[in-house]
Amino acid sequence: MNDFDGLDSTSKRVALAVLRQGPVSRADLGRMLGLSAPSLTRLTKPLVARRLLVEGEPVAQNSTGRPSVPLDVNASRAHVVGAKFVTDTLFAVVTDLKGTVVASHKVQQEFPSPESAVATLEELVLGWAAPWHPVGLGVSLGANVDADGNISRVSFLGWPDSPFRDLLAGATRLPCVVANDVHAFALAEHWFGFGRGCTDFAVATLGAGVGVALVCNDELVLGQAGRAGRVGDVTLDDGRRLRDVAVTSVVSQHVEAALGSALPTHASSEDLARFSHDPRVQVVLDDVARAMGQLVGQVCLYTAPEKVLISGEDAGLLRNHQTALHDGIRRYVQLRPEQIGIESLGFDEWARGSAAMAIRAHMTPRS
Repeated sequence: MNDFDGLDSTSKRVALAVLRQGPVSRADLGRMLGLSAPSLTRLTKPLVARRLLVEGEPVAQNSTGRPSVPLDVNASRAHVVGAKFVTDTLFAVVTDLKGTVVASHKVQQEFPSPESAVATLEELVLGWAAPWHPVGLGVSLGANVDADGNISRVSFLGWPDSPFRDLLAGATRLPCVVANDVHAFALAEHWFGFGRGCTDFAVATLGAGVGVALVCNDELVLGQAGRAGRVGDVTLDDGRRLRDVAVTSVVSQHVEAALGSALPTHASSEDLARFSHDPRVQVVLDDVARAMGQLVGQVCLYTAPEKVLISGEDAGLLRNHQTALHDGIRRYVQLRPEQIGIESLGFDEWARGSAAMAIRAHMTPRS
């Protein structure tokens, strides 16, 4: 049973706000939620008694005021499983309620169909993850995912359209969430990472594909049938499409042309990085950085995020090309350096994004 099922909707709002903002004082929490001190005391008392929330050490407010006792979510009260599919590998993690990874696992095999993926996840949930008694499962992949968890355009895996969430829920007997991988990753960064505390936030990803995820007015933007953020066809200022400049396969081709020699088949960002100090390759990577900068600039022009994170398996290639990146951004907007983050993260972090979706479902009041 979900620990939060027996709570009224306002108590659930309080618990979710503490997850998002904690450790947080009751006074600050009351201001955030528009609740009076007596109401907040009444609402938090049973949450603390049930160990859904925990009290921290008192913090002195000033020389005359009473100490404040901050509230935080009892992160170890429940655990969820997050999973991310790529072409021939499943990355899985178990996290607590604050998105901290407590275990990770990798399954290397082909997944020719949604049914084969479901069978592997069923085995994983009932076997490897069972000691944590997970309360939910989140799964992400490169696809369109609608509000009912139906998937379409699963291009990297070559799957047909399917009611993927229903298949997962039937097999694992857990509450399941299915999400586009960039959307899930952005939620984790908004709640627990670079975008924590932002009301408006954006993520741009660079790797086998390019994508964008937006948080506007504190809500993740999914778009019609989950299609928001598929930006490969964005036009750059010279008329090229973004996908023809920035995705891994194209970058590899351009690097090979610059060097006059072949890279390993299915070259990774590590393969590309080995040549990044070659002046010929630096020209290619400057072009990629400038293109990603134009994408970020266009996103900022329309949505005005407080921060933008550039991530994905190839994001590290941009670290030494930030002049070109900011040149691309400045074609549209002016951003301060602290508003831009670059993180090259492994697929476990993408799986953590899937877990964040499961945490949100577990903690969010149900209508």
